[in-house]
Amino acid sequence: ENGRTELRPMRWGFIPHWAEDESLGKKLFNARSESAAKKPAFRDAWKKRRCLIPATGFYEWNHNADTGKKQPYHFHLPNNQIFCFAGLWEKWETRSSEQPDLFNDHTAQSGSILETFTILTAEPNELVSKYHCRMPVIQSGLVEKWVSGFPGQNELPGANDLQATLIA
Repeated sequence: ENGRTELRPMRWGFIPHWAEDESLGKKLFNARSESAAKKPAFRDAWKKRRCLIPATGFYEWNHNADTGKKQPYHFHLPNNQIFCFAGLWEKWETRSSEQPDLFNDHTAQSGSILETFTILTAEPNELVSKYHCRMPVIQSGLVEKWVSGFPGQNELPGANDLQATLIA
C-alpha cells in the first residue's frame, strides 16, 4: 500500500470493498490467475493490491485405491524452504451495527476495517496434477515485479522444485 512493502496479518477469504457483508469471503479464498484481472471481485485488486503470502507448503488430498480413504499430501520445497504464494488483498469496512466474524468467535463492530486476501491459483505442474486440477501460484524470483505489477502480468512462474510428502 502507498508504494511500500510491508508484512502484516490479514484474513484469508477475499471480501471485495463493495460487498454488503463478509459472507462472500467464504467463497473467494482462491482466485484463478487466468481470469482474476477480469472478474469484478478481483479487478481493482489485480491492478493495485497485490500481495505475497509466505508459506512452507500446501496440502492436497488424494484417494488411496487400496484403502478407499483420502490421504493428505504436503507439497513443499526441499528442506521446507519458505516461498510465497501470489495473492490479492482488499480492505473492507463493516456496514451494519454488528456482523458476525465468519472465521472467528468474535463480532466485527460497525465501521471496523478487515484486510482480507485471496491466493491465486493456476493449472498444476506435473507433480501436483496427480493430486489436484489447480495449485497455488508460487512466486520465487519475480517477487518485486509481481507486487509492483510488471508488464506481462499473466506470465506467472510455476514451482518445479516441489516435493510431495504423504502425511501419515
